[in-house]
Amino acid sequence: MTDRGESSTDQKRHWEKTYSNNPSFFGEEPSEFAAGAVAVFSREGTRTVLELGCGHGRDTLLFAREGFEVTALDYSEEALGILAARADEIGVSPPVARRVFDVRVALPFPDGSFDACYSHMLLCMELSTEELKFLVAEIRRVLRPGGLALYSVRNTFDKHYRAGVHKSEDMYEIGGFVVHFFGEEMIQSLSRGYEVLEVNRMQEGSLPRELFAVILRKREGSLPDEAPRGSEKETPGGEPAKPAPKRPTKPDPGKT
Repeated sequence: MTDRGESSTDQKRHWEKTYSNNPSFFGEEPSEFAAGAVAVFSREGTRTVLELGCGHGRDTLLFAREGFEVTALDYSEEALGILAARADEIGVSPPVARRVFDVRVALPFPDGSFDACYSHMLLCMELSTEELKFLVAEIRRVLRPGGLALYSVRNTFDKHYRAGVHKSEDMYEIGGFVVHFFGEEMIQSLSRGYEVLEVNRMQEGSLPRELFAVILRKREGSLPDEAPRGSEKETPGGEPAKPAPKRPTKPDPGKT
């Protein structure tokens, strides 16, 4: 994996400071993307959900209140502390499993551990294309056969695209945060080993942020060039993914 060292460490410090100063940085209410995910999970009979980049848990707690078994990962200890306090306050059952974790290394779970993986604006943080391919391969590994991967990312229609300080690829530092903006080509390049169910455009926040909302299903069986289990640097391979369907500007992410 690419090791950006101090650059990534700076982003971690920035997030710790952000959550320390503003525990509700993204707001108290669950995201629209999470609300749509609940509908998808309910329709698919999902029980276990892995959430990557949970932050202070606004979406995590929605999933927990809806009765899903949630395992939440984030590299901000401050954010996970906020999530723990709020989960205890409302008394969610089953309890949320939490873990401080950097997604640039192999996920700490056996193959086929989860029915679904969810991440809202994690993949568009300071992750290179190489690191993103590694991560989506790891997500595929820990999903059961036919499991779902739902993620949202800021896209190249966003007003902040190509603003701020250019870091590398389509990554720009804006107000201290590094954002990796996605075009449709990136989504296609990350979909190997999955069936693309939806690629929708949606907006969030007062800017607003322009997002792609992506829903994938893990394909059955091993990929032809998949590395042996036990390697921490597996990359996805196999047949190219089919083109993403064209969607209107602001659909419901739970609609199929």
